[in-house]
Amino acid sequence: MSHIFISYSHQDEDWKNRVAKQISVLSRAGLDTWDDRRIAAGDDWHPQIQQAIARCDVAVLLISADFLTSSFILDQEIPLLLQRRQEQGIRVIPLIVSPCAWQHIDWLKGIQARPQDGKPLSGMSPHDAEAALSNLAGEIADLLLAPPSNASFMPPPRPGSPSSAVSIWQEKLEFLRQQEAICSDPAQKFTLKKQIEEAEAKLKALS
Repeated sequence: MSHIFISYSHQDEDWKNRVAKQISVLSRAGLDTWDDRRIAAGDDWHPQIQQAIARCDVAVLLISADFLTSSFILDQEIPLLLQRRQEQGIRVIPLIVSPCAWQHIDWLKGIQARPQDGKPLSGMSPHDAEAALSNLAGEIADLLLAPPSNASFMPPPRPGSPSSAVSIWQEKLEFLRQQEAICSDPAQKFTLKKQIEEAEAKLKALS
């Protein structure tokens, strides 16, 4: 399951619900959205948000004047997301929901925004806005759910004795490590890192 973190102002909750609904169309394909409304009553909300940021594969930022004037978002969520983007290559996608001077925000103006050309969703017809959100969901699916390329794919271990399974997983782990060493794309490198961790866990379970 791939996790999409939605960062938004509560003033834009209607837009958040529309984004989540479009992505949820692909929930059975392996996409799961998370926003702070999933925090249960009585839970410590700040650690819950930090944990969601730490495990997300993609973050969608619902950009508006309310978003860009939220102290919590700017001081707590954005630094963690930008750190993960820089260090681990997660995809951070600004989604412009209403007009604001986002092009003049240093950390934001260098990140490719959606919809195309940064046209605010609020200025679109209902049909065009839903089409833009549907396209976003498809783009995220292509990013997270696309099958591995031939250059980085090895078939899963074949059934057999434990010793043969260990050998196959060792070969796969070595292959993945080689691919990570030569990979220059941050997003693909992050995916390879996760595959390496899974292979290491599998070897540990077999040993």
